[in-house]
Formats: sequence, C-alpha cells, structure tokens
Amino acid sequence: MGLCGSKTESMPSQTATVTTKARTKPINHDTTKAKQELRQKERADKTKRKAQTRSTTSQVLHKKEGSKLSYTTESSKDKVSPKEAARLAAEKRFQETNEKYNKGELGKKLAQERAKSHKTRLMEEAEKKHAEQQRENMIYD
Repeated sequence: MGLCGSKTESMPSQTATVTTKARTKPINHDTTKAKQELRQKERADKTKRKAQTRSTTSQVLHKKEGSKLSYTTESSKDKVSPKEAARLAAEKRFQETNEKYNKGELGKKLAQERAKSHKTRLMEEAEKKHAEQQRENMIYD
C-alpha cells in the first residue's frame, strides 16, 4: 500500500492509456421508418381494444340499477357526522371496559383511585403527614 524504495513499480499515471473509439452502425432510415409504422399500428390496435372494452362495460353498467340494502327510512335526526359517531363509539367502549373492570372489590378500589384528581391526592398526602407529626409531637408522661 505504501511506497517502498526497494520495489520499482510503474505508477498508473505514468502508463500510457490507449482509447479506442466505439464504432456504431450507420443508421438505415428504411428500418427506422418501418419500426415507427409498426409502433403506430400497435398503438392503434391498443386504442381500439380499449374502446371495445369500454363500450361493453358501459352497456353492462347502464343495464344494472341500484338497489337498497335496507328498507328502513332514516330521518335527518338519526344521521350522525363521522366525528360524532367516532366519539359515541369511544364512549361506548370506555363504558364497557369500566363495567368489566369494576365488578370485583379490587376493581372498585382501582376505579376510586383513578377517579381521584391530583389535588385530592395531594390533600390526602398532606393530611397523612400532618397526622404523623401530631403523633410524634405527643408527649407521654
């Protein structure tokens, strides 16, 4: 990798490079015209096929008429926006999970702890500390 004085090796920049020009075939204009004509014919065939498939599918679509899946009439009052429907579904899921977990004794205690706010937790801790201080400050005779 490094240069060594004992070895004599020619550097790549010192060697002569020979470049050869790539020769290309001369363009035959007759063959290019024939290729272009073939491409145009293929494109015309494709467009004809597309037009045929469109016409057959459009005929089938015009023959069929829509049908209702349910015959219940919904008034505008019953319709709910997607946002409102998502909110209602989330509330329903929440209520189901709450009912599921609040059945037992431990579930009820857990629900009570979850219902407590940060303020009520701080108040309870303060009351406990105050009660401990009063117990420690009691003087026994």
